[in-house]
Amino acid sequence: MNDSKLQTVRSIYEAFGRGDVAAVVNAFAPEGELSFNVAKAVAPWQSPVRGHAELPRFFANLAEHVEFVKFEPTDFVEGPSTVVARIHMRFRVKSTGRTVEQTQVHWWTFDAAKVRSLVHFEDTAQVAAAVA
Repeated sequence: MNDSKLQTVRSIYEAFGRGDVAAVVNAFAPEGELSFNVAKAVAPWQSPVRGHAELPRFFANLAEHVEFVKFEPTDFVEGPSTVVARIHMRFRVKSTGRTVEQTQVHWWTFDAAKVRSLVHFEDTAQVAAAVA
């Protein structure tokens, strides 16, 4: 298997698509973190999580509130300790039935072969409108 950071990110997206949360969590460093680039969470799934014990909470929270219609990684850039991915997605907010269609940027940072952090950059105004 190719041990590039890019391949690791691709594998994480594949695991996410299968619903394999354990594989996603295993790709993170023990104190790895996942967050959104927001000053204040506008959606229930936007709270930051840190560490193997908290990471599954993000995926459970996301599954509780969101139904994905499309999740398509389209572009990747790999640096010495980072991978940046552009993701086109469409999802339905379960509580309101509203749909969000957007392109997110995911900024992955690595310590050696493990993910240290993942920051999501998204259209926060669109998400806030969909959950309101």
